[in-house]
Amino acid sequence: MIILRGILILLLAASLLSCSEYSEDTKVPEADNDPLTSEQPVADPGVIIGPVDATAQTIISLRSGKAVMKTGKVRWYINGSRDDSSKGPRLISHELKKGSVVQAVIVDGDKEYRSNEIIIKNTPPVISKTRLLPPVPRASSELAVDVKANDVDKDNVFFEYRWTLNGRFAGEESYLDTELKRDDMITVEVTPYDGEDYGKSIKLKSKVFNSLPVMSESKPFFDGKTYTYRITATDPDNDELTYKFEEGPDGMSVDPSSGIMTWEVQPGEAGFYEAKVSVSDNHGGKLLVPYTILIGFEEE
Repeated sequence: MIILRGILILLLAASLLSCSEYSEDTKVPEADNDPLTSEQPVADPGVIIGPVDATAQTIISLRSGKAVMKTGKVRWYINGSRDDSSKGPRLISHELKKGSVVQAVIVDGDKEYRSNEIIIKNTPPVISKTRLLPPVPRASSELAVDVKANDVDKDNVFFEYRWTLNGRFAGEESYLDTELKRDDMITVEVTPYDGEDYGKSIKLKSKVFNSLPVMSESKPFFDGKTYTYRITATDPDNDELTYKFEEGPDGMSVDPSSGIMTWEVQPGEAGFYEAKVSVSDNHGGKLLVPYTILIGFEEE
């Protein structure tokens, strides 16, 4: 009797152990709570927007071979916010900026067909104004460029310069300070840069023009009979100068080579007189110089 009771206890223990192992093996797995599930919106490969290199001023277009293009409504999103400025297959919006994320969604009933996303790229700067300073370069000129540029993305714009003189590289500064001579050919290429992209370059060309003679002061001399005045002039192009008497009292003359003005003054001709002398460099440069002459006699 005692033996049978022991066998029953062993059978009961084995049965309980078997049930426990079955329960462990058939345990139902817990639900997956990962947010990146089928509920996450996925772009439809049949709905495409472009171009992929669009900038802030680009017209973005939607294309799809799906029938919903005719029956559904197109909604545009910029940085996740709906943009109602465009409702058709093209997006033209003032809200587009560099770095904006754009996506289109076709809504057909309770179904949505999402396009790919594109990121708005940088717009290169554009030069709006350029001119060489001075506009008429001469041998003594220090050259510079007056330049302005527009940038759609409101970026700071910098400029790169490349100067050439008679076809040879001459510098990369914003100015050109070098020895020039008449008929030299100057070229400067200006390129805008916004820190990301270079804009279109603009090239300016000019020759070095003839320089006018330069006048300097000198003192007249009058010994009571002869009035003498030396016209002092130099030429930046080292041209030989020619002097010509244009207007003044009778008997006054100017030596064409030396520029010495002389006048044999007659008694009784005291007073103020006006005279004009031209100075020419024989290359188109000419100055007309006015003089006021005072003649006085000492009393004996």
